[in-house]
Amino acid sequence: MTDGVEARFREAMAALPDDRAARLGVAVSGGPDSMALLALAVRCYPGRIAAATVDHGLRAESAGEAAMVAQWCAAHDVPHDTLHPTQPVRGNVQAWARSARYALLEEWRARQGIAYILTAHHADDQLETMIMRLNRGSGIAGLAGVRRRSGMILRPLLDMRKAELVAYARAADLPHVDDPSNADIRF
Repeated sequence: MTDGVEARFREAMAALPDDRAARLGVAVSGGPDSMALLALAVRCYPGRIAAATVDHGLRAESAGEAAMVAQWCAAHDVPHDTLHPTQPVRGNVQAWARSARYALLEEWRARQGIAYILTAHHADDQLETMIMRLNRGSGIAGLAGVRRRSGMILRPLLDMRKAELVAYARAADLPHVDDPSNADIRF
């Protein structure tokens, strides 16, 4: 099971821009999919990985989740930073959080000299995005879904299902948490 996921990760990364010396950053929430991505990246690109967790401060548990990621990173010699938005929540919480997250990750990437940020978007996220856009009356362009590359953001897990990534995380005995907001239909 873990070998198949690793092979598919390597295959997806081979299709993306490559610079053998480039440092890669991994956005890690602490969920099973992002922890799987982190472990895959560390295994496939040893010495080239740094990680960042964005703690929006929206849930009491978020600081502990960021600390869990930091602890795993420390045990695996992966530099890790926890990033915090400086602006207060405005408007739609999810839109604010997404905007803050990507801005913080881009600042971190530039400051650290990282070539690309990897995110753990997977096939289930892709389907969810397309359904949400369809429900909003999106045109053909909007139905394209999540892109594999958007600027300096790479999404190498788009061909994998969340269940595969959860199984990988469990098989690799990776610590992870389940954010209850992921199951909340309001978000």
